[in-house]
Amino acid sequence: MFLKVMCKVVKIFRHGETVWNKAGILQGWLDSPLTETGIQQAKIQSFIPDVVYSSDLGRAYETARLMFPGYKIHADSNLREIHLGDWQGKKIVDLGLDRNYQSYLRHPERFTATSQETFQQVTERMLCFLQALIHRPENNIAIISHGVAIACLHSALRHRPLSNLWDEGLLAGGQSITYRFCENHWQLVSSRTYSKN
Repeated sequence: MFLKVMCKVVKIFRHGETVWNKAGILQGWLDSPLTETGIQQAKIQSFIPDVVYSSDLGRAYETARLMFPGYKIHADSNLREIHLGDWQGKKIVDLGLDRNYQSYLRHPERFTATSQETFQQVTERMLCFLQALIHRPENNIAIISHGVAIACLHSALRHRPLSNLWDEGLLAGGQSITYRFCENHWQLVSSRTYSKN
Protein backbone atom coordinates (compact mmCIF):
# COMPACT_ATOMS: atom_id res chain seq x y z
CA MET A 1 0.00 0.00 0.00
CA PHE A 2 1.34 3.42 -1.00
CA LEU A 3 0.84 6.58 0.99
CA LYS A 4 -0.20 9.59 -1.06
CA VAL A 5 2.32 12.43 -0.66
CA MET A 6 0.65 15.83 -0.57
CA CYS A 7 2.66 18.63 -2.12
CA LYS A 8 2.10 22.31 -1.53
CA VAL A 9 1.96 24.67 -4.51
CA VAL A 10 2.91 28.27 -3.74
CA LYS A 11 2.40 30.87 -6.45
CA ILE A 12 4.14 34.17 -5.68
CA PHE A 13 2.96 37.25 -7.58
CA ARG A 14 4.47 40.69 -7.86
CA HIS A 15 1.94 43.47 -7.30
CA GLY A 16 0.58 45.36 -10.31
CA GLU A 17 2.33 48.39 -11.77
CA THR A 18 2.03 51.54 -9.65
CA VAL A 19 2.17 55.26 -10.36
CA TRP A 20 5.66 55.44 -8.86
CA ASN A 21 6.86 52.38 -10.80
CA LYS A 22 5.84 54.15 -13.98
CA ALA A 23 7.50 57.41 -12.88
CA GLY A 24 10.76 55.74 -11.85
CA ILE A 25 10.39 56.58 -8.16
CA LEU A 26 11.63 54.19 -5.48
CA GLN A 27 8.90 52.99 -3.13
CA GLY A 28 10.30 50.58 -0.55
CA TRP A 29 7.85 50.78 2.35
CA LEU A 30 6.15 53.86 0.91
CA ASP A 31 3.21 53.41 -1.43
CA SER A 32 1.51 54.72 -4.55
CA PRO A 33 -1.73 53.63 -6.27
CA LEU A 34 -1.94 51.02 -8.99
CA THR A 35 -2.05 52.39 -12.53
CA GLU A 36 -4.74 51.25 -14.95
CA THR A 37 -2.14 48.84 -16.35
CA GLY A 38 -1.50 47.56 -12.83
CA ILE A 39 -5.20 46.99 -12.28
CA GLN A 40 -5.44 44.99 -15.50
CA GLN A 41 -2.32 42.98 -14.59
CA ALA A 42 -4.03 41.99 -11.35
CA LYS A 43 -7.16 40.83 -13.13
CA ILE A 44 -5.66 38.44 -15.71
CA GLN A 45 -4.62 35.58 -13.45
CA SER A 46 -6.57 32.32 -13.15
CA PHE A 47 -4.94 30.47 -10.24
CA ILE A 48 -7.45 29.08 -7.72
CA PRO A 49 -5.84 29.07 -4.27
CA ASP A 50 -7.00 27.68 -0.96
CA VAL A 51 -5.68 30.76 0.83
CA VAL A 52 -4.26 34.18 -0.12
CA TYR A 53 -1.46 36.02 1.65
CA SER A 54 -0.28 39.53 0.86
CA SER A 55 2.25 42.08 1.94
CA ASP A 56 0.54 44.63 4.15
CA LEU A 57 1.64 47.48 1.85
CA GLY A 58 -1.26 49.01 -0.06
CA ARG A 59 -0.15 48.23 -3.61
CA ALA A 60 0.21 44.52 -2.84
CA TYR A 61 -2.98 44.29 -0.81
CA GLU A 62 -4.98 46.03 -3.54
CA THR A 63 -3.48 43.69 -6.14
CA ALA A 64 -4.50 40.71 -3.99
CA ARG A 65 -8.03 42.07 -3.63
CA LEU A 66 -8.34 42.46 -7.40
CA MET A 67 -6.73 39.09 -8.19
CA PHE A 68 -8.83 37.12 -5.76
CA PRO A 69 -12.22 38.78 -5.26
CA GLY A 70 -14.25 37.09 -2.56
CA TYR A 71 -11.21 35.72 -0.74
CA LYS A 72 -10.09 36.82 2.69
CA ILE A 73 -6.67 38.45 2.24
CA HIS A 74 -4.21 37.66 5.03
CA ALA A 75 -1.77 40.58 5.29
CA ASP A 76 1.72 39.98 6.65
CA SER A 77 4.57 42.49 7.06
CA ASN A 78 7.17 39.77 6.34
CA LEU A 79 6.10 39.97 2.69
CA ARG A 80 6.95 43.68 2.38
CA GLU A 81 9.37 45.13 -0.13
CA ILE A 82 12.93 45.91 0.94
CA HIS A 83 13.04 49.04 3.10
CA LEU A 84 15.02 51.60 1.09
CA GLY A 85 15.56 54.17 3.82
CA ASP A 86 16.71 57.55 2.51
CA TRP A 87 16.14 56.45 -1.09
CA GLN A 88 12.38 56.01 -0.63
CA GLY A 89 10.39 58.58 -2.59
CA LYS A 90 13.40 59.58 -4.72
CA LYS A 91 13.63 59.34 -8.49
CA ILE A 92 16.03 56.68 -9.71
CA VAL A 93 17.63 59.16 -12.13
CA ASP A 94 18.58 61.38 -9.19
CA LEU A 95 20.62 58.58 -7.59
CA GLY A 96 22.99 58.18 -10.54
CA LEU A 97 25.96 59.55 -8.58
CA ASP A 98 25.19 57.69 -5.36
CA ARG A 99 27.94 55.06 -5.17
CA ASN A 100 26.10 52.93 -2.67
CA TYR A 101 23.00 52.87 -4.87
CA GLN A 102 25.16 51.84 -7.81
CA SER A 103 26.54 48.98 -5.70
CA TYR A 104 22.97 48.01 -4.83
CA LEU A 105 22.16 47.80 -8.55
CA ARG A 106 25.37 46.36 -10.01
CA HIS A 107 27.19 44.57 -7.19
CA PRO A 108 24.64 43.58 -4.53
CA GLU A 109 27.30 41.64 -2.62
CA ARG A 110 29.11 44.97 -2.02
CA PHE A 111 26.04 46.94 -0.97
CA THR A 112 26.30 48.43 2.52
CA ALA A 113 23.00 49.36 4.15
CA THR A 114 23.06 52.77 5.79
CA SER A 115 19.39 53.59 6.30
CA GLN A 116 18.14 50.59 4.28
CA GLU A 117 17.42 46.95 5.00
CA THR A 118 20.08 44.51 3.89
CA PHE A 119 19.32 41.89 1.27
CA GLN A 120 19.98 39.27 3.95
CA GLN A 121 17.34 40.75 6.25
CA VAL A 122 14.77 40.66 3.45
CA THR A 123 15.74 37.09 2.54
CA GLU A 124 15.46 35.90 6.13
CA ARG A 125 11.95 37.27 6.68
CA MET A 126 10.72 35.94 3.32
CA LEU A 127 12.17 32.48 4.03
CA CYS A 128 10.71 32.53 7.53
CA PHE A 129 7.26 33.20 6.10
CA LEU A 130 7.60 30.50 3.44
CA GLN A 131 8.81 27.89 5.90
CA ALA A 132 5.82 28.59 8.16
CA LEU A 133 3.53 27.62 5.27
CA ILE A 134 4.81 24.04 5.43
CA HIS A 135 2.81 23.54 8.61
CA ARG A 136 -0.39 25.09 7.26
CA PRO A 137 -3.22 22.79 6.12
CA GLU A 138 -3.72 24.52 2.73
CA ASN A 139 -2.02 23.03 -0.33
CA ASN A 140 -2.59 25.75 -2.97
CA ILE A 141 -1.31 29.08 -1.74
CA ALA A 142 -1.17 32.52 -3.38
CA ILE A 143 1.24 35.19 -2.18
CA ILE A 144 1.36 38.79 -3.40
CA SER A 145 4.64 40.53 -2.66
CA HIS A 146 7.22 42.82 -4.28
CA GLY A 147 10.00 42.75 -6.85
CA VAL A 148 13.13 42.80 -4.69
CA ALA A 149 11.60 40.71 -1.92
CA ILE A 150 10.64 37.99 -4.41
CA ALA A 151 14.09 38.16 -6.05
CA CYS A 152 15.75 37.63 -2.65
CA LEU A 153 13.54 34.64 -1.89
CA HIS A 154 13.99 33.13 -5.36
CA SER A 155 17.76 33.51 -5.17
CA ALA A 156 17.90 31.87 -1.74
CA LEU A 157 15.74 28.92 -2.79
CA ARG A 158 17.99 28.43 -5.83
CA HIS A 159 21.08 28.59 -3.57
CA ARG A 160 22.64 31.41 -5.55
CA PRO A 161 25.26 33.82 -4.19
CA LEU A 162 24.22 37.40 -3.54
CA SER A 163 26.36 38.54 -6.48
CA ASN A 164 23.85 36.79 -8.78
CA LEU A 165 20.75 38.37 -7.23
CA TRP A 166 19.79 40.35 -10.34
CA ASP A 167 20.66 37.69 -12.94
CA GLU A 168 17.02 37.08 -13.86
CA GLY A 169 15.84 40.64 -13.32
CA LEU A 170 12.64 41.51 -11.46
CA LEU A 171 9.20 40.14 -12.18
CA ALA A 172 6.96 42.58 -14.03
CA GLY A 173 3.68 43.61 -12.45
CA GLY A 174 1.32 40.66 -12.18
CA GLN A 175 3.98 38.08 -13.09
CA SER A 176 4.62 35.13 -10.81
CA ILE A 177 6.95 32.33 -9.90
CA THR A 178 5.65 28.99 -8.67
CA TYR A 179 7.30 26.68 -6.17
CA ARG A 180 6.21 23.28 -4.95
CA PHE A 181 7.13 21.86 -1.55
CA CYS A 182 7.34 18.11 -1.90
CA GLU A 183 9.50 15.41 -0.30
CA ASN A 184 10.86 17.92 2.18
CA HIS A 185 12.27 20.50 -0.22
CA TRP A 186 11.22 23.40 -2.45
CA GLN A 187 11.20 22.86 -6.20
CA LEU A 188 10.85 25.56 -8.84
CA VAL A 189 7.88 24.80 -11.09
CA SER A 190 7.72 27.91 -13.27
CA SER A 191 9.02 31.46 -13.28
CA ARG A 192 8.30 34.82 -14.89
CA THR A 193 4.79 33.87 -15.96
CA TYR A 194 1.40 35.49 -16.07
CA SER A 195 -1.05 33.00 -14.65
CA LYS A 196 -3.10 32.63 -17.85
CA ASN A 197 -0.05 31.83 -20.00
